[in-house]
Amino acid sequence: MKRKRRSVKESITRITTLAMLAALGFVLMAFAQFPYPLAPWLKIEISEIITIIAYALYGFPGGLSVALIKTLLNLAVHGPVGLGIGDLTAFITSCMFILGLFIASHLLKWFKKGLGFRVLSYVIIAAIVTVVLTALNAIVITPSYLTVFGPNAHFSTCFEPGVIQNVASYITGKEDIAVNGWSYVGIITSIYAPFNLMKAAACCLIYELIFNRLIFVFMRQSPFFQKWFVGNIFTKKVEEKPSTKEDEDLEAQKN
Repeated sequence: MKRKRRSVKESITRITTLAMLAALGFVLMAFAQFPYPLAPWLKIEISEIITIIAYALYGFPGGLSVALIKTLLNLAVHGPVGLGIGDLTAFITSCMFILGLFIASHLLKWFKKGLGFRVLSYVIIAAIVTVVLTALNAIVITPSYLTVFGPNAHFSTCFEPGVIQNVASYITGKEDIAVNGWSYVGIITSIYAPFNLMKAAACCLIYELIFNRLIFVFMRQSPFFQKWFVGNIFTKKVEEKPSTKEDEDLEAQKN
């Protein structure tokens, strides 16, 4: 019965914490946006800090849950603008952060090996986010962005006729610009690679300096937080020893 009560408390604590993190992620996603000087239609937002925190506390399921909930909250509040291309991109970005965290913390286990290895972990996360999101912007996200707001709204790819020219003209502001496949890749890379790299670097840096160096230091020193919160990245969970008959008898005598 005691274990069952503890299990219920753990579940309630987990759900409450993830809900609060998702709400905070939504607030950052909606309001903490900064202009990107190379492309005025892009905004750097730092809600992925919350995704990293959720992963640190509750592992892959926690990070994915917060990423999904904050995206759905943003979709519910602001509506599916442009067939939801922005929200879909935001969710994919969160998933790439989670993938980088999973590789660095679960497969390589670098987060437990000191600052130098954490920096390498952040490099992996930034590389995955930058490469994948830049490629997706070239293939489908940016081409779709130019079509989902029109009268014939639909998701598009760079392989459709005329799309490369339209995207290049939109980005450069030159109607008569001549592009081929490689120059298109160069234009997209020059805009989106620095953007995604800056976003990933900003989120990882803020997380390391504010949360990992300050808040999580306190959490690791607190028995309460050790019991309920500190999770997969930093500490190994202490497995509770199965109770013996003698332990149960002693517990019954105390009660």
